[in-house]
Amino acid sequence: MRYQIPRYLNEQVRFVGLQSDEFIMCLLSFYFCTIFQFQWMVLILNLVMAASFIWLNRNFPRGFIRHLAYFSGFYRFVNYPDYFANRFIE
Repeated sequence: MRYQIPRYLNEQVRFVGLQSDEFIMCLLSFYFCTIFQFQWMVLILNLVMAASFIWLNRNFPRGFIRHLAYFSGFYRFVNYPDYFANRFIE
């Protein structure tokens, strides 16, 4: 068996043309649709959610979605100072 070194070491793994986190979002939207028995409203909302996540992920820098969640109040960075801190004591 021959081992090949990947060309771009920091690039994410791709499944079916999607990055791994985009593929997981598509799977989650499919699971939500099966839970709600493929109702039209849930199907449309999940497709919009997955498409907007893929668009945001590809058009903005890495970490944009996490920072968007932080400024919205849904996520907290652990062991980091607040964004308005300008004096640091080591």
